[in-house]
Amino acid sequence: MTAEPTLHGEAPRYERGFAAVGEDTWAWLQPNGGLGESNAGLVASAGRALLIDTLWDLKLTGRMLAAARQLAGAEPEVVFNTHSDGDHVWGNQLLPGARIVSTAAARRLMTADTPVELRRLQRLRFLPFARQLAPFEWSGIELSLPTEAFEGKLSLQVGERWTELIEVGPAHTEGDAVAWVPDVSVCFAADVLFIGGTPITWAGPLAAWIGAIDRISALGAKTYVPGHGPVCGQAEVDLLRQYLEWARVEGGGLLDRGRSPRKAARALLLDPGFESLPWSGWGDPERLLVTLSTERFRREGGAGHLGGLGRTRAILAMGRLKSELERRR
Repeated sequence: MTAEPTLHGEAPRYERGFAAVGEDTWAWLQPNGGLGESNAGLVASAGRALLIDTLWDLKLTGRMLAAARQLAGAEPEVVFNTHSDGDHVWGNQLLPGARIVSTAAARRLMTADTPVELRRLQRLRFLPFARQLAPFEWSGIELSLPTEAFEGKLSLQVGERWTELIEVGPAHTEGDAVAWVPDVSVCFAADVLFIGGTPITWAGPLAAWIGAIDRISALGAKTYVPGHGPVCGQAEVDLLRQYLEWARVEGGGLLDRGRSPRKAARALLLDPGFESLPWSGWGDPERLLVTLSTERFRREGGAGHLGGLGRTRAILAMGRLKSELERRR
């Protein structure tokens, strides 16, 4: 039987759906971890369940919840939103009455990007970035914000099991947090980890993201569930850290010498030596441009997320760089 293609029409590199990562603990995986192909998690005990993140639209979330109910034998009563991005939040409304938890920073940012705005962008099909939005359906989405926010750490009990929520942002976003399930040594790291695909920085700076990786590495987890990509171990986490350090040193060095983020990203990605780097085969390499735009923003004293006109320009420039890279392949 031919495997179902990814949301973006690619051949899947790993299976879609829930994968067991520990006793009564599962990762929901969406291959191949590209834009909107986000992961989630499920922790169950004694007929009760914790859901870690929802998905980018109602159809995708509904499919996941149907499978979750079968595994856990119950409707998830607690939802942990790891950060503010819509592909981890916009399915919340399908769990009315659930206790929804996030960091205070994540909850504040959840209204920054709305389904209405992305639907407008989705209609601009001449833009490379907009074409990547085609698989998603955002009509009917009503933002369901967390009912509870925390800072630092929060311990959740579901049935007879404990999960520790740990704030590690700013990193990918300002409000990043992870879920640590100690009895099975699993860390649901969300978008602090992109595995097999290029990460993108909306908050940073890169030094802070590297610090977040060091914090989760100190947990000594046996298994990591990234926000995008396959389940992994420490070796893959270490490789992502190396990429971020490369972007910080090499990209930051070009910024220090007066290069724009676009020119810096282009120079690094088109350098003949790039093909020999261990991340040269990762998807969406053009995301480096947004990361360097955010890095410059933070170096110039910007606080929080790259936003406004600077964010729009970075996204459009990323689309143009993507087209150039595809032409050169």
